[in-house]
Amino acid sequence: MNFKTVLILFLIIISSHDLKAHEFYMSYTSVKHNPENEELFIRIKLFVNDLEESLYEYQGLSSDFQKNSPIENKEHYIEKYIYSKLSISINEKPVDIRFIGQKLETANLSEDSVIFCELEACNVSEIKTISIQNSLLTENFDSQANIVVISANGVRNTLNLDKRIPEGKINYN
Repeated sequence: MNFKTVLILFLIIISSHDLKAHEFYMSYTSVKHNPENEELFIRIKLFVNDLEESLYEYQGLSSDFQKNSPIENKEHYIEKYIYSKLSISINEKPVDIRFIGQKLETANLSEDSVIFCELEACNVSEIKTISIQNSLLTENFDSQANIVVISANGVRNTLNLDKRIPEGKINYN
């Protein structure tokens, strides 16, 4: 190896030390329809540090989930943020979503830790079309991808939403 190659490798290693723990920005949302109970169960998986940054930008909430710092009504702030960034319409009509709760993935928190948020919608008997608007975290991260997996009518569909395309629709006709 020549000196130039060694120097370039050294600079890459040194400069990558200051990068964030994850270099991609993604959320995963699962939407499952239970026709017997006429319910939608919604589960969102987010990186904790990305949610913290968005809560700060959205509501001025300075939090540190990773240190479990006590924040009065922390769940309320998360709920309010999700309601502002996620909406679902069934058969061209908006659905009322109810926030059930949130939980951290593990007790050993790191920059790659995730938080799960669970929601539900009742009185959803038949699905002919489902539209989902998901702009979670896109206000802070231009490369944010919001993957939505929908299980309804015995079919599994996936939407890949982002800042440019925050909404998708599935037809079951």
